[in-house]
Amino acid sequence: MPNDENLIAIPEGAPQDGDDELKAMNAVVAALKPLRDDERRRVLEYVLGRFGAVPLQPPLTFAAAPGSVPVSVRPSESPTDSRRIHDIRSLKEAKLPRSANEMAALVAYYVSELAPAGERRNEINKADIERYFKSAGFALPADANFTLVNAKNAGYLDSTGTGLYKLNPVGYNLVVHRMGAREKKQPRRPRMGKATRKANKKPNDQQK
Repeated sequence: MPNDENLIAIPEGAPQDGDDELKAMNAVVAALKPLRDDERRRVLEYVLGRFGAVPLQPPLTFAAAPGSVPVSVRPSESPTDSRRIHDIRSLKEAKLPRSANEMAALVAYYVSELAPAGERRNEINKADIERYFKSAGFALPADANFTLVNAKNAGYLDSTGTGLYKLNPVGYNLVVHRMGAREKKQPRRPRMGKATRKANKKPNDQQK
């Protein structure tokens, strides 16, 4: 094993299961070490979501040798927390997708991460688009197949077979980190029309 002060030493005689866990931890630390803090957070949130783990509230701290700097990440609060989202409609209302492409990414996220156990799958198809668009109260597209293809071309989904698509990391980051959060930004002030600008002119300006 490479001599890296951030890696965890595997004690002699450790049980095989624990040995595998430590190897996995070392692999994660080695992979995260060259990344920036925000990149580490996105990677960890994606991995936790991918395996259905409940987001951790305190910072995640990786053990390190004495004198070294631990790698830590604090997961951000997200409206997609399963304690707040009850169905596809409440997820749509929290995230506010702006297009059919974004709604398709939202459906893929819901089906793979938040749907009830009996409905949860890694892939979606035309029937899922029609079903969950209706359930969410989102306008149905003229052709659900084209919606999936367009979402794939937009970079949110990957094709896994005939008519089957899965959410990729770009789509995941769109749903978890961008959708919904962008609506909290300060709205732009509307531009004044010609008549409004004229009415707002000072009397001295009108005499010039």
